[in-house]
Amino acid sequence: MKKTALALILLTLIILGCNSNDDSNDGFNVKTLLTDLTEQQIMPSIDLFVASSINFEATVNDYVNTPTTANLELAKSQWQVTAIAYEKTYVHHIGSARDQFIHTSIYNWPTVEGAIEFFISDNDTIDESFMATISAQAKSLAALEYLLFSEDGTTTNTTFIDSEKRRNYLRLAAAYLTSRAEKLQDVWSATGEDYATTFINSDDSGIQGSFNQYYNGMHNALDVTKTTKVGKPAGLENSQVINSELTQAYYSETSKALVQASIESVETAYFNPNGLGVDDYVFSITNTTDLNDAIQNKIDDIYIALNAITIPLNEAVEQNHDLVEDLHSKLEDLRILFAVDVRSILSIVITTTDTDGD
Repeated sequence: MKKTALALILLTLIILGCNSNDDSNDGFNVKTLLTDLTEQQIMPSIDLFVASSINFEATVNDYVNTPTTANLELAKSQWQVTAIAYEKTYVHHIGSARDQFIHTSIYNWPTVEGAIEFFISDNDTIDESFMATISAQAKSLAALEYLLFSEDGTTTNTTFIDSEKRRNYLRLAAAYLTSRAEKLQDVWSATGEDYATTFINSDDSGIQGSFNQYYNGMHNALDVTKTTKVGKPAGLENSQVINSELTQAYYSETSKALVQASIESVETAYFNPNGLGVDDYVFSITNTTDLNDAIQNKIDDIYIALNAITIPLNEAVEQNHDLVEDLHSKLEDLRILFAVDVRSILSIVITTTDTDGD
């Protein structure tokens, strides 16, 4: 009887040890992985986006106060920096931030040019109270791009000089962007909602588990890049109709740079050069670098395909369609590795992406 009781106690301890949140999958520490990813990838990318947004708002205010073509060019340049910084956060479009639709309020394209022009022309006053009543799509990054880039520099500058309401719209939209960037930071920050701590310490190992969400963030970024940023403008997703105006950042011709930034963010999210990464998790299970090497090779193939396109993406979808089609194919190759091979090894459940239902 004593031996039986002892055996039961030992078995219970083993089971409890196996279910511990500290270690899993033959000793790999998922909590340490989540900590490294949060501190070395998620938070720095969000902090950089906030800093870029603040700088952009400052250049817009300088331009509104002194509307010269030189100041306009500074604002336009900083818009591009900010859009790229935002793109580096999109892979972390997960958890509480996703539930609050923060990213949708920051960048949702194509923009609504007609609505923007109507708001400016049909209202006597453009102030904070009015801006609070309009949709995010009419005052976020896409709207700001339209205001700054839709015409040549001289024409744009003249249009702003001639319209105080247009200058106010630009200024308040830039302030709104900063507020959304800071809201995203607040969600993760220890001085705000502190989702970072919740994310790191979550005991859920299912669909809502933190690592499952992080992995879905990477897959979502890939799927959106392949489907929405490249495939749809080039007529390669559910329709053969080419529509260059569907490219992200159409007016500023920053589309290709944003695709590049998206893939770079997936690469750093997976390999994390500063600590534990998803590649380490995969290696802990497979004890081989084969799959990680395959991921890196597919990423390198995408960079090669991007470099082969030497004109803006919105032009390339028509003029260099074969090169865009090759890029689309390379993106799909990488997405399949994430959706099938890596997912299977890590026992991940792929949930809905931002392209579902389109």
